[in-house]
Amino acid sequence: MIIGHHHNLRVSRSSPDTHWLTHADAGDVPLPFDEAPDAKAGDTLRVFIYSDAKANPAATMQQPAALPGECACLKVRAVTELGAFLEWGIAKDLFLPFNEQRRPVQEGSKECVLVYIDNSGRLAASSRLDKHLPEDDTGFKAWQPVTLLIYQRTDLGFKAVVDDRAIGLLYKDEVFQNVKVGQRVDGFVKRLRGDHRIDLALQPPSEQLKNDLANEILQYLNAHHGVSMLTDKSPPEEIYDTFGVSKKNFKRALSSLYKKRIISIEPDRVVLVSKNQHNGNQS
Repeated sequence: MIIGHHHNLRVSRSSPDTHWLTHADAGDVPLPFDEAPDAKAGDTLRVFIYSDAKANPAATMQQPAALPGECACLKVRAVTELGAFLEWGIAKDLFLPFNEQRRPVQEGSKECVLVYIDNSGRLAASSRLDKHLPEDDTGFKAWQPVTLLIYQRTDLGFKAVVDDRAIGLLYKDEVFQNVKVGQRVDGFVKRLRGDHRIDLALQPPSEQLKNDLANEILQYLNAHHGVSMLTDKSPPEEIYDTFGVSKKNFKRALSSLYKKRIISIEPDRVVLVSKNQHNGNQS
């Protein structure tokens, strides 16, 4: 299938407003002249192929926000009697049919969608991600690093697309940073449940997090003359603003450093015991 992919195609001829690119199966594919004004017959161009209003292949040098099988959060340009049209980085908007909308959309809003090729061979979008993606852990393992697209808030927390191929859940009482729908973040597969669904986390396993955070605290101390006014008594908000972790995890990292006699914890500050001997390479 030529539609929805990048191809290296040769320029066969040009007119004042169009280059014609040769494809073995699709014949001559048009590319707007002003997208490659210096191209000439015989040149090979890297282009993305989409379908025009008549379902014929057309080329562009522009890059779409997502390819078929990938997800993205896109702005709604218009809503018509046919459905919605989304901005996605190329001149032709991406069609979001009414029957593929998880909820009614409005012009100017943003919607998390998956790009697919419909039965007519045209590119389209769906915000009904649970229809196209499984809530299944096949191919994943516990504490595997993944990329998450936060796409829906629920009573339990946030639903997220995992590596563009499955759906998982972030529990709200385990989220210690500000996340919002439409945001793409790094995360981890925390747990593979008995029902094969995926529980997610934004932070690594507790032992790894403790060691990573201990190193970050040492780096902070070295950068602040061996003294931090953040202690185990500091407000959780201040700790999160500085280190992006919960107060519980911060206290665990401090405790680890204290037990190794690397820091001393005073009533109003944390002090590096010997600033010149520690440079943030704690393990």
